Amino acid sequence: MIEPVPLYSTTIPLAFFVWGPVLVMLLFWLTGLWASRQGVARMLESDWNGFNAADVDKLFAAYGDERRAKYRSKVLPADMAFALVYAIVGALIIAGVSMRGYTLWIALLCGGGWLLGGLCDLVENFAIARLLDKYPKVEAGDVATASRFTQFKLVLFALGIVGALAAVYLVFRPLAA
Repeated sequence: MIEPVPLYSTTIPLAFFVWGPVLVMLLFWLTGLWASRQGVARMLESDWNGFNAADVDKLFAAYGDERRAKYRSKVLPADMAFALVYAIVGALIIAGVSMRGYTLWIALLCGGGWLLGGLCDLVENFAIARLLDKYPKVEAGDVATASRFTQFKLVLFALGIVGALAAVYLVFRPLAA
């Protein structure tokens, strides 16, 4: 007799584990495209080594008033929306993996990178908005906050990609057995 497939909760369907990460990566690409169309190179938001007040001052001076305004009013809100989406996808991955019988720590390994990375991205965006609002007065404390959260975000986002792939494996593994 053929054994039936385990009955999973349909609260978070299996398709989410494929299309949720696809949505995150699509929005990642679209956010970068939007920033480049606005003429704003997001140098601060992709600096793995961190940045200092001199870097911020040099970049904002090179942007000029018009591109700084576009950065503040058009690029940062789009990046905040992206951060919210991938934080929510991370939270749903955690819930979905734990609903399928895995321990909470395994679920946190799968979705925690994007959940925490999205939250760090939001804090980073608020810190960069504060830097833009206070420019030309650039304070070292504000720069340090933005820089540190940028580094956390980048590491956690990369770990989130690995976690999402692990989640796909874990939730589809019983179907393949």
